Amino acid sequence: FSAGNRLSGERTEIQLKKIDCHTHIISKEVRDEYFAKTDNYAIVMQFPDSIMKNPECVETVRSDPRLFLCPAVDMKAPADSQVKALRAMIADPENKIVGLKIYTSYQRGAADDEKLFPIYDFCAEERLSVTFHTGICSLVLPSDQDLEGSGANHIAKAAEKFPTVNFIAAHMDDPYYERCTEIMATHDNVWSDFCGIYETGAKECEDIDGTIGIFRKAIAANPGCIRRMMYGTDFCPPINLSQIEEYDYSIEKLFDSEDFDDIYFGNAMRAFPRLADYIKL
Repeated sequence: FSAGNRLSGERTEIQLKKIDCHTHIISKEVRDEYFAKTDNYAIVMQFPDSIMKNPECVETVRSDPRLFLCPAVDMKAPADSQVKALRAMIADPENKIVGLKIYTSYQRGAADDEKLFPIYDFCAEERLSVTFHTGICSLVLPSDQDLEGSGANHIAKAAEKFPTVNFIAAHMDDPYYERCTEIMATHDNVWSDFCGIYETGAKECEDIDGTIGIFRKAIAANPGCIRRMMYGTDFCPPINLSQIEEYDYSIEKLFDSEDFDDIYFGNAMRAFPRLADYIKL
């Protein structure tokens, strides 16, 4: 890709591999729109049907070697039956499962709820990572609005209890960014991104440089978090998430160039160890 884009009017040619750690490429139509804009590897987060029906999600991931899957865990359904279904899914390597997605905030509950422990045991067994929605929800999707339950402080407790599982606090605990960067800096198995922040209609999208300033302050408070920061876009045009260049621009403004390779690629390979089964270096 070419870092320094149309947003800035500057161009700095830097050739990097990229893993988009968080997308919702849930249909072939969304897939085609995404790859018309970029040629990344991308991890696809499935939705529970109660939040958004996405019947083509698994087949879409299977259709393209650049896509990998995180099936959804429904916090309103029993964990044991979901683990059984996930075992069947992961047995087929064509599903390319690298983790799971849990929609805290959208669904009431927290990462350290004991009802999720069978899920984490399964993840430890299968080298799966767990991504959580944290903080503020989409402007258009149904939600329980349990922001407190989605806090990264709960993810930190789960990470301490399950040290061999990697936990990803997606969206950087929006709006508690500094709390999130502190947890990332002090927990080797907690990772994050700021994907989805540039949602069409959201204030952050109207003032990108101002938003970058807020992130810069949180990262400067806990610079160790850079070791576990990843690139993600949350791409899903059906819910007003189609921004890509905004994230390249933000990363270029927030981090030193020597960190780009880790943020765009290496950190995701470490955060999602099963990616190494599919992406051969």
